[in-house]
Amino acid sequence: MKKRYISAVLFLLFVSNCAYAIDDEEYFIVPENGNYKIFGQAKKHTINTLDNYIESLENSSISIDKFTREDIERQNNPSLKDIIQQSTGVIVNTNNGSDGNISNIRIRGTDRVRMTIDGIRADRTTGIGYSAETQFINTDDLETIEVIKGAQGNVLGTNALGGAINMQTRRGRGPFKFELGSDMGQFGLFKERAAIMGEYKNLDYYLSTTYYKTSGGMRTSDLGRLYNDGYRNFHLVSNLGYKVLDGKAEFRNIFRFSNAKKGLGYGYGDSWRGIAPYNDPNNYVRNLDIMENISFKHSVNDFYDYNVRFGIYQNSNYNYDLVPDSFDPVAWDYAKYRGNRINFMTQHNFNLADWNKLSVGYNLEREYAHFLSSGDMGYGSVTSYNLKDSTLQNDVYINDAINIKDKLFLRGGVRYIHNNQYGDYVTPNGSAALVLPTFKISGAKTKLRSSWGQSVNNPSPFQRFVNIPAWGYIPNPSLDAEQLTGWDVGIEQSFFEEKVKFEFGYFNSNYKDFIAISAVDGTWNYQYQNIDRAKIYGYEGKFTFEPNEIIKFVLNYTYTDTEDKSTGLDLPQAPNNAYSAMIYYTPFKERWDLYAGLTATSSRRASGGADANNRVGGVLDAKIGTKVRLFSAKGIHVYLKADILNLFNQDNCVYRQGNVFYYSPKIHSRIGIFIEYDKEKQKKLDEQKLVRAQIKREKELKKLQQIESL
Repeated sequence: MKKRYISAVLFLLFVSNCAYAIDDEEYFIVPENGNYKIFGQAKKHTINTLDNYIESLENSSISIDKFTREDIERQNNPSLKDIIQQSTGVIVNTNNGSDGNISNIRIRGTDRVRMTIDGIRADRTTGIGYSAETQFINTDDLETIEVIKGAQGNVLGTNALGGAINMQTRRGRGPFKFELGSDMGQFGLFKERAAIMGEYKNLDYYLSTTYYKTSGGMRTSDLGRLYNDGYRNFHLVSNLGYKVLDGKAEFRNIFRFSNAKKGLGYGYGDSWRGIAPYNDPNNYVRNLDIMENISFKHSVNDFYDYNVRFGIYQNSNYNYDLVPDSFDPVAWDYAKYRGNRINFMTQHNFNLADWNKLSVGYNLEREYAHFLSSGDMGYGSVTSYNLKDSTLQNDVYINDAINIKDKLFLRGGVRYIHNNQYGDYVTPNGSAALVLPTFKISGAKTKLRSSWGQSVNNPSPFQRFVNIPAWGYIPNPSLDAEQLTGWDVGIEQSFFEEKVKFEFGYFNSNYKDFIAISAVDGTWNYQYQNIDRAKIYGYEGKFTFEPNEIIKFVLNYTYTDTEDKSTGLDLPQAPNNAYSAMIYYTPFKERWDLYAGLTATSSRRASGGADANNRVGGVLDAKIGTKVRLFSAKGIHVYLKADILNLFNQDNCVYRQGNVFYYSPKIHSRIGIFIEYDKEKQKKLDEQKLVRAQIKREKELKKLQQIESL
């Protein structure tokens, strides 16, 4: 194992050192011009999640972390899970560890997280959990990722008790460009991608397709590596925009398609039944996701702008399992889950004054789910069913944002929610930030912030109706919506014009009718039940050091304490301590990038119920990677990139079933070629060559003049 580890590190160092032998050009990105208040995507220091229009990140009164396209590219387009876990308070739990397995997001200890892509909810209506499954989202196609923490029921709507993840799809800008990528690696990794983008008159376009394949890499404590763990996925993404009314209005259509298949190598493992997991090659799950998003934005004048959005998200999830103890390949059980969500929303923004912006909005959300099972789905417990469920929800809200002399920022509002299944709710929220120069320290700034809010989470149709005793699920159609009241306070201190920054905050969340899985009295089964009370509180801190364009270092720490008031135990899958660190090193802009990252957590409870000893150990996951520009010619730029994952070769336990532990893949690497055609970038490189040549000539001339003067 030591030889394997040393070889991987030497391989990466070799790729990195290739940069010194290629060229010595530097590349400086020229900022784009134009007004992106309504139509542009948020840049490094702006956000557009809270009000559906762009505002300053530095002045936000709510705790938000943002990842830009540059952050994503500097890490060679990693998985979405790897990106968002670099935010304070965020943990992504995977079900069995390897690519394609079910994953869900926790913010500040809870998985009640609203996840949206371009404003449309991206969690499956038929899903077990509350947040979207990150394995189906390709970061190659994302422009920005914003992580909003805390209860903001007015701004974000239902199912956002812990916060929200909002992503924006890439869009075309400037002349025609294309991208080609090809990656390969251990565990049968294979990835091919192609994309075109650009602008033509009033039209902008972005089109991409990606095929990803891997044989897995998951291991168990008793069987070692499982070989029916393969995953493949085909992505298709398009983003088309058209400006009208002299550029004051914009139509946009965003389409996403994903077709995935995942092998279920863990078989029917269940320690208390005395059946060990086995590598059944016939067990698999298929997912088909389609998302359509149509929007219209119009900036009527300096006083008024509005937007209208219509979205459809449809998912089909098919689980196929060989009947236990019958290896007849035609003896199948299956479970088919189909669902869709229709969204219609509109928001109207009024600039009442230079310091006051009022927003009013309406949201309609219709969800439909269909669950169909063929037979026993395990151990002979016959549970065939054919169930359908639907909900209809209408929201209206009002929100006011006030800026007093660029020092005091206030935000407040309320949302009224009517759901035909769960009744009526009112969710207010408010926040404030005070931004001042630090006393007698030039270039330093202090921000004090605080927020308070309420939110509501509706039970999922899966929790209410699905009946699979062999999997431990008993339906509970009488579940109530859970409610949250949460607040937080924090301080942000920056020095040297944001080059050094410290952040620290405290958060406190109190849940009523908390939904948790609990044992059913007198049976071996479990069902989702309402717990009268649950509490989550903790601290989060962040340190950022970015002295120049060459180095950027980010360090996060989160302490989380949780309690299930019915048992007195901590909530499952929420570790007390979580750490993450990331460093970027870019000695030559656009020529060579190097990054290294680490995430770590303490131990956590594996599942709910009253068993305090059902725990899994902590996680330590490190990675390192590089990207090198091999050459540029006539607008074509060719890069070599490489990554090493699970650098320290850790046994990271991600899941537990009885006394069987599931581990994510051991140390592995990947390497790829990335090609892009970008004439604008070539022009900037050529201009930089001329500047460097001119500087060199001036230095030589100055040296000659000094010699002549002697």
